[in-house]
Amino acid sequence: MSDFTFYKARYQSELTGKSARDLHELISAMKTVDESSIFHHVYHALLDYHFLPMEYPNDFAYWIADALHEPALAERLADPDLREIHDLEALRARILSIIEDYLTTHDVTGVAGVGQEFHFIRCISVIFPTRYVASNMGEALEVLKNIDLDSIFYYFIASRMLSGEHYKAFSHWIIENNSHELMEELDNLYPYGFANLNAMRVEIVKIIERYFWEHL
Repeated sequence: MSDFTFYKARYQSELTGKSARDLHELISAMKTVDESSIFHHVYHALLDYHFLPMEYPNDFAYWIADALHEPALAERLADPDLREIHDLEALRARILSIIEDYLTTHDVTGVAGVGQEFHFIRCISVIFPTRYVASNMGEALEVLKNIDLDSIFYYFIASRMLSGEHYKAFSHWIIENNSHELMEELDNLYPYGFANLNAMRVEIVKIIERYFWEHL
């Protein structure tokens, strides 16, 4: 088997120039904004905080609650059923559907005050190799126990959602190591099911160790 080199990424934030003062403007901008902006506003909290803000873990939900005073909609957006969503266009469509459905049954007139507008930010990824290399799944397990959390975020959230080649390469490498069922289980990991990235790492390690134990 070929060796596998692990990568990680740094993320730079950049204003898109798009903003919103109410839900209609939010919908309009969300339909055209770069998909990396959707990624940033939904997932950056996982990387930026030691523990997730439990009430509103994404920017859309937080802004709608804080600036527009629509907590019922914010609660729906706090966990928009992401388990079956594996790409950003599907995520964009799901968020838009939640907001548009809410508007059909609620008369929302709230407008953000000056300085409270929602400003869309895009995410620019700078990707580079780490010093970690594995030649088999046993070595990969040891790497995953010790590698920076930036790499955990990159492989299991960013690269997967941003259609990154490195997640696909990781998936193919695991399958080549006769671990197709293991990759299916890792694919089903739900990032927002964990309080922080370290808890996600612990679960990844448990999944791989259990797989090894069951296939001895």
